[in-house]
Amino acid sequence: MGMDINVYTKEFSADLLPKIKKRFADFHMEIEFHPEFKFDEQTDTGFLPIKLKVHTGHSMQYDNIDHEIMTGFELLFSDYDFDEELKNTQQQAAPIESKSFLSKLFGGSKTATPTAISFVANNELDKLLKHCKKDIMLNWKSWNKSELRISLFFAAILAELTDGVIYNPQDGRYLSGQQALQTFPLEIEDYEQSLTTDEFTVDKFEGWI
Repeated sequence: MGMDINVYTKEFSADLLPKIKKRFADFHMEIEFHPEFKFDEQTDTGFLPIKLKVHTGHSMQYDNIDHEIMTGFELLFSDYDFDEELKNTQQQAAPIESKSFLSKLFGGSKTATPTAISFVANNELDKLLKHCKKDIMLNWKSWNKSELRISLFFAAILAELTDGVIYNPQDGRYLSGQQALQTFPLEIEDYEQSLTTDEFTVDKFEGWI
């Protein structure tokens, strides 16, 4: 079973990588990207291996692990078009005409009239979305429990650094980078602490693939 999350952003490049690493350190994690990773949408589609170490005293689950962890997520790059997304959102909320036999027979039809939609996420986040041109989708698996942590923090930090917006298709939630960095750490901690030591499975880092 896998899960995914989208980051809508203006642009990205390898120049962001040291800044992302520094922000991870602010949350008590040391990470290293695969040496060949350049944040290039032409060459970096697919699994991104990441070496992870969580500092002692900041997560009970990781305090029990005495080695560096191999983790990561799948990356998929595509274009993002705000106007098209807004159009799709409005079409999905368009009134649906009744197709019942009786309504046709008597020449009437029932039409639901929803509230007019003028935004994709909300008025504030749409101010950011209007400038976004790229959609970066992260996908992770459920066996390696560290993949949820690395994926959500990476998405939140990337959105923060690029004035981007996160979309979580699991719950339909849109978040700014700042909002995600306030929300995700608590959700990650709750999830990790809900697992037993045996359930908290990770991969040991033994070198780059």
